[in-house]
Amino acid sequence: MDKALKTIPGVGEVGIDTQASAGNGCFYVKMYDGSYDAVGFDSVDEAFVELEYAAGIREPEYDGQPTEQEEWADFDPDC
Repeated sequence: MDKALKTIPGVGEVGIDTQASAGNGCFYVKMYDGSYDAVGFDSVDEAFVELEYAAGIREPEYDGQPTEQEEWADFDPDC
């Protein structure tokens, strides 16, 4: 049985996944419209940020690292 800890009314919830496997995060994200469900988050805060991303409330933060596409943009196979 899952237990909701934080919700965005009418959008979704985060909570404790009581059936989580040992070694995996025990928090989940669930969108009420069924468009997104995920488990394995290590904290309520991490799961809530993911819920905000899924709901379109928060934009992903740029971590300063190049994307894989940017990383390979200057690749020269003849070197």
